[in-house]
Amino acid sequence: MASARFFPFLMISLLFLSLPALAENYPLPGQDYNNIGVRGELILDVNVTLINLAPYPKFVVVNPFYDFQVYRMNNDEAMVGFRNETSGEIVHVLPQDLSKNTLNYRVGFWVYPYETVKVAFRITQEHHYTLSLKDYRDSCSGDAGIESQNYENGTLTGGRINVVEDLSQPICGVVYPQLLNYPLVVRFNEIMPSMDGYVKMLKYEGTIKMELTDVPDTQDDNSTLNREFPLFFAVSEPVIFYNATSYGYEPTYSMNFSEYMNFILGYRGLENPAPSGADIPQRKDSGLFKLTNRLISGPTMPELPETPTIKKYPLDFRIWVVYMGEGVNSFEIKYSVRWDNYAG
Repeated sequence: MASARFFPFLMISLLFLSLPALAENYPLPGQDYNNIGVRGELILDVNVTLINLAPYPKFVVVNPFYDFQVYRMNNDEAMVGFRNETSGEIVHVLPQDLSKNTLNYRVGFWVYPYETVKVAFRITQEHHYTLSLKDYRDSCSGDAGIESQNYENGTLTGGRINVVEDLSQPICGVVYPQLLNYPLVVRFNEIMPSMDGYVKMLKYEGTIKMELTDVPDTQDDNSTLNREFPLFFAVSEPVIFYNATSYGYEPTYSMNFSEYMNFILGYRGLENPAPSGADIPQRKDSGLFKLTNRLISGPTMPELPETPTIKKYPLDFRIWVVYMGEGVNSFEIKYSVRWDNYAG
């Protein structure tokens, strides 16, 4: 009886061992990522208050790139969009009563005589609006680095490293946190005066989010259970609303752009850095790089002498210095904006 039970088990084991290995090649960094495997997505939600000073109704045309929601009556005037994963196009959903939100084959909403109305403009996660992030650059011509990995049954078996055949460049550089983006300046409060003298923007307020994601280092798996290729870079706030107040940054930014430029010179040993105030304590898993004079291991390095002044720039936006690695494969920046100074 013992041999009768063993025989089926033996057959199943042999069948399993005879299955061909599942091999796959996984190119890096992948679609929508820059050349070090970072992707940025923007999420925006801004509530705008408008008033129509005319004795007749006005139809405000909305760029279909934005979702919108009109807050009045039954709150049934809205347009929602989402990106079709197959075609890549944005699919829109409008209310059944098109007379409220279309005119001349354009989408939007009516503002009635002397009416004050609040309208939400949104770019949601369903839009998958990808921010343009710059590629990492060093002194070697071309991208000298890991470009693909090979897997068999989920186990890393090899890969490919792109080589720059240049005998004169044995070293391509020393990594420093290069800035991957610059903010887009949106003049939200200047849109209406240039289009119509009766419809005026009284105020707006909202939230902005930028979600950074590290490319999955194994096929279809971006969990932090697997060891990540470490990344070191800097990013700025994605959008600046002109003349608006920005506040409530989460997490706290590392420094302003003027401080960043000065910090980079000091970090690279090209010029003594000015104080940046950037060594703000952070959670261990926050993804923010701790800008201190202590190495990951070993002795504390001597402080570099300070220079008394920092060069000022016309647009001194916020900068985050980010480290992604084991346990950290995403990073989110969130802040609020507010403007209510219309004097027209």
